[in-house]
Amino acid sequence: MSKVRRLAAVCGLSLIVSLLLAGVAVAADQRAVLFLETRPSAKPEQGYVLAARLVATDGRPVNEATVRFYDLVEFFGAREMLIGSATTDGQGIATLTYLPAQLGPRAIVAKFAGRAGVAATEGRASLAATVAAQPYTVEPAPLSAFSSKVPYAVGAIVLAVWALIGFALIGTARGVMTGARKEGKGQTA
Repeated sequence: MSKVRRLAAVCGLSLIVSLLLAGVAVAADQRAVLFLETRPSAKPEQGYVLAARLVATDGRPVNEATVRFYDLVEFFGAREMLIGSATTDGQGIATLTYLPAQLGPRAIVAKFAGRAGVAATEGRASLAATVAAQPYTVEPAPLSAFSSKVPYAVGAIVLAVWALIGFALIGTARGVMTGARKEGKGQTA
């Protein structure tokens, strides 16, 4: 194992030395700023538009970057619930529509995880939700009217089978008793 580590260290060191000798400078990641804006959607049933603008500190937009949007929720403590993600366009803008589950104030967070040459960053905004998704309702099963009566039908069938078994046992017992009486009378006569 030590030979493998030594080889990796030598290879890593030789790569750095060759880059320095070739005059290649490894630049540090450039800082970026993420501006987050919330606004009502053009269609009220779609909720809100979350727009994030990602720019480098020199003012140039960062394109083709994935921005993840989160809603801060109280669920066993403060947590970030992922709303969705979007990719920035040529102007560094990523948009996402969001229909909250509940009315009231919301805290929205947009995060950029970083990539080669651009450091990670995040932006925050508040949203006063006046439009929310309809409450979740469970649709009835396709055969629910039929399936609600099945236990009673099965119970009636089981009861009928047990009744037949009972009548068969009683009939057999009566037949045995009657046969025994006839045999008993035949021997004494």
